[in-house]
Amino acid sequence: MFNTIKQLFANKLYRLIALVLLILIAGPELMMVYELMALLEFLGPSTFVLIHLAGIKLYLLRLKNAFMNFEKHSLCNRPKASHIIAMPALIIHYLPERSIVLGFISSISICCVHMFMMA
Repeated sequence: MFNTIKQLFANKLYRLIALVLLILIAGPELMMVYELMALLEFLGPSTFVLIHLAGIKLYLLRLKNAFMNFEKHSLCNRPKASHIIAMPALIIHYLPERSIVLGFISSISICCVHMFMMA
């Protein structure tokens, strides 16, 4: 049975007829398949990048919360942009005091250790 079907479709005319019938029967669905394939080609990489950017954003948010928890006892409050435009001296209140002091003491300590090692 399969040999007769195989011999029947071996003729190019029957292949063409079968292809035309397939297109006529499944015409709208074929167009939807092409549109969905194009949509998948577009959404695949963009979704991949979006997932990674969301993960990076969540990680950076955790670091920001840890930093703000470290700075919660200092005067590190963020004034609004309209207030900074009106009074630029308010920017000094946004400086993280503990981090600046920790960085200053660390740099002094590193310089002292370096000078001690060079002497």
